[in-house]
Amino acid sequence: MAKKHTNYAKRQTMMRRGAAFIAGFLAVLMIGSILLSALSASAAVTQSTVNGLKDKLSSLTDKKKQAKQELAALQSRKSSILEEIGKLDAAIEAAEAELEVQEELIAQLDGLIVIKEAELAESQRKEAEQYDKLKDRVRFMHENGSMSYLSILLSSDDFSDFLSRYEIVSQISKYDKKLFEELKALKEQIAEQKASLEADRADAVEVKASMEANKQELEATYNDRNAQMKQIEAAEGDAKAQYLEIEAEEDRLSEEIKKAVNELAKSQASATYVGGSFMWPLPAANNVVTCKYGMRTHPITGVYKLHTGVDLRASSGTKIYAANSGTVTTAAYSTAYGYYVVINHGGGVATLYAHMSKMAVSKGQKVSQGAVIGYVGSTGYSTGPHLHFEIIKNGNYVDPISQYPGFKVIYA
Repeated sequence: MAKKHTNYAKRQTMMRRGAAFIAGFLAVLMIGSILLSALSASAAVTQSTVNGLKDKLSSLTDKKKQAKQELAALQSRKSSILEEIGKLDAAIEAAEAELEVQEELIAQLDGLIVIKEAELAESQRKEAEQYDKLKDRVRFMHENGSMSYLSILLSSDDFSDFLSRYEIVSQISKYDKKLFEELKALKEQIAEQKASLEADRADAVEVKASMEANKQELEATYNDRNAQMKQIEAAEGDAKAQYLEIEAEEDRLSEEIKKAVNELAKSQASATYVGGSFMWPLPAANNVVTCKYGMRTHPITGVYKLHTGVDLRASSGTKIYAANSGTVTTAAYSTAYGYYVVINHGGGVATLYAHMSKMAVSKGQKVSQGAVIGYVGSTGYSTGPHLHFEIIKNGNYVDPISQYPGFKVIYA
């Protein structure tokens, strides 16, 4: 009986130990499952974060494109108004000069009218003087009993005296008649000249009034354009501020993306650099650098900031080569870069090629050094055909030219 009891106790102990082992094993399995789930979730969250950031960046790129278009429209309108203001300023200056000439003309006409008034007064004085002389002769003849030229003639002593008197009377009569006719003609001439000058002056005053109205209209338009210019400058400032905010947010997101991608790459095979030196991304003849790597004043915003790569002069359609072997991580379009390609060379090293007219590779494609990945163009923020080339190492931009110690470049 004691033996059976001992065997039973042993079986109970073994069962308890087995149960404890099974429980421990299950616990290990559960913890492992939880850890695996956590690791998987961690990886998924990282990739999701990157994708979410890329979506935000794409949205910001669209907003920046809209802001740039608005800014360009404002700048175009501003340029047009500035040109118009310049023309209005010249027109106002010409109108002022014209008014000065017109005022001088009116002053000259006023002077001539004064002269003609004086001449007319003088002719009237002479006419009155001659008339007074005629009245004096008639008064003389009346006082001496001679009432007319006829009585003077009839009182002649003889025929010879008659002829003499007739000649005298005739001469006096002709002189008076001629003098009166000359005085009358002169008076009429001066009156006509004065009337003509007054008419010219009236016309000149009317023209001057029209000129002044035209000048006032020009000045009103000038003031209106200046007011518009102030409004545009204010709107331009707002648009530029909005553009800067979007650009700053875009830069911030770009940094987050680089950081997230680098962290994600640490657990991938791409953590190892493919090795070797970089190949020049264009045919060797295209060695002119039009914009260096480094700090510069941004051509749109006027902000002093880093130019993250180099701009290389090349005609549209020139082949673009992969600087080294790697995997295409981006082959897309953005407002800033136009058509652009990013190649991951492993070890945190990547190259970027922007403003392509078209791409010759796609995302995920593996390329070897020297492979044609696209063609030079002027898409995105570009003032002409060229290649914008960047080299990124461990999330930092480096001067691409520093990676080509034996290659001679020319700075435009």
